[in-house]
Amino acid sequence: MNKELFLKNTQALFEVDQILAYELRKLTDTQRFQLIENKIFDTCNQIFLDENHSFDFEKFELYPVLFFYGFGDGKFFLELLKNQHLKHIIIFEDELEILYLAFHMLDFSTFLRKEKLILFFTPNINTAQIKVLFNYPNIKHTLKIFNFHFYNEFYTNFYSSNAQNIMQTLLNIIKTLMLTRGNDPKDALIGIKHNVINLEKIITHTPFKSLIKDRKAKAKNAIIVSTGPSLIKQLPLLKKHQENAVIFSADSSYVILAKEGIKPDYVFSLERINLTSEFFNNDFGDFDKDILFIIASLTHPKTIEYLEKNNRNYMLVLRPLFFESKLGLNEYGFLGNAMSVANMAYELAGALRFENIILIGQDLAYSDDGKSHPKEHLYGDQGDKEVVYKEITAYGGNGKVKTQLTWYLFLKSFEKDIALANNILNIKTYNATEGGARIEGTIEKPFKELCEEMLKEKIDKNIALTKPKNPQKKIKQCKEKLIKQTKQCEIFINECKKAIKEKNLEKLEKLRLKLPKSDFFSDIVQARCFQNECEVLKHKVTKVKNIEFFLAQQIDFFEEIVLYLEEYNKVIQENLRPIV
Repeated sequence: MNKELFLKNTQALFEVDQILAYELRKLTDTQRFQLIENKIFDTCNQIFLDENHSFDFEKFELYPVLFFYGFGDGKFFLELLKNQHLKHIIIFEDELEILYLAFHMLDFSTFLRKEKLILFFTPNINTAQIKVLFNYPNIKHTLKIFNFHFYNEFYTNFYSSNAQNIMQTLLNIIKTLMLTRGNDPKDALIGIKHNVINLEKIITHTPFKSLIKDRKAKAKNAIIVSTGPSLIKQLPLLKKHQENAVIFSADSSYVILAKEGIKPDYVFSLERINLTSEFFNNDFGDFDKDILFIIASLTHPKTIEYLEKNNRNYMLVLRPLFFESKLGLNEYGFLGNAMSVANMAYELAGALRFENIILIGQDLAYSDDGKSHPKEHLYGDQGDKEVVYKEITAYGGNGKVKTQLTWYLFLKSFEKDIALANNILNIKTYNATEGGARIEGTIEKPFKELCEEMLKEKIDKNIALTKPKNPQKKIKQCKEKLIKQTKQCEIFINECKKAIKEKNLEKLEKLRLKLPKSDFFSDIVQARCFQNECEVLKHKVTKVKNIEFFLAQQIDFFEEIVLYLEEYNKVIQENLRPIV
């Protein structure tokens, strides 16, 4: 066997997947699989691996991405990669020994390094890796042309069940991604409207980047308090240890904590609807002193009204959405990439580099008696009516609990962030909810044990925040930017109308490519554009093309886009205060 070739391949793999490269380097010999006359032989089933391929090269010739179960000796994939249309081959392999032998036989180093070949050793797979994969530029629009192939009959015969499990995992992730790609245009428009209304309040308060700079790595332990049915039983312990950890509270938990005399350090609010504003329609007097209210900048203006009415200390933070990212206010963002207020709190806890993050009240499931929240919740214990999406694994791994679609998406978002926080930042996440759903990647442990082990010392929480510099100049610049965007948008709208009237596919194609690069490209059109890009790719890989159908499809798409962009301009023009 060629040892130098093996080292060359594993070095290339190390640059993209250190764990798998290490595991291959640790192998010194094989047990089940052997090289016989330069072919891989399965001694258990007495069969050579690389026989009986049945792949339809012509059908998939134009596909940019192909998914396979099984690597074999890899020669087949080197042949496939001669196709210039093919950008990535994703391969799932169960047997480390097969990869070990193949890496001694052929040179895959260039393709591994450039990620033309992307290998997954199936025992090591986690959903966070797969979600990252589906955000690759050449992969993210392939959701409607997803394909999954067995390498050959060997894998079909002996690994069918494993392959089906992998394929189901991929399909579940694709389904989740389709559900989470962008906001509903109406919701996006409301968010844009509120951002424009709140613009001056955003800029005159502490920038988010200053918060990170001032408070990063100042404490070890954070507790994120959510409002699941299991919360109330944890409150006596939380009250006892409140000075020994930094407490992050969801807006819905804030009222409950205040009534129990438990002061959070941070209170978060993510949503744009006025129902969430009501969590702040109260007066707790001196209790609110030293609490920092971290509010998404797209919040309903009522939220700000209630906060200012009682002199509460707040900051408005931009979410990483298209509209907000193009305001030229990067120092005021970005937070709230995920879907729930608890996810938002977790993002900040990670950004502040807490070593341990403890979750309580994070059920993400109905209680046994069908309740969505504790009875102490502002909107009662049935704030979310029981609409069961599916049953999922319960906390502790014993049995199942019922969840709804929204919570399930929150759960998947949490699991992705927890995996990244652990792998990249070495942050440990503990689930001390003691109820609800299992959150993969967390360490499940009773809250009492965590308090006794970690929360022993009082910590200093009085850390001053930096004020913004020259806010009036920034306000003027931002307003000028928005006015310029509306003018550019109007020109684009007219170009679209002209191309639609002419039924000019070439012009529509140029406009389609131009739109995402435009300053006025925002969340109002993001989801629709993503769907259309998936349809465009589907058209491109089809051998026999229906041009008339595709033209009609693109005209429908641009007619929608024109309506959205007209609303976008109208909202900005009606809500932007004049430049002083």
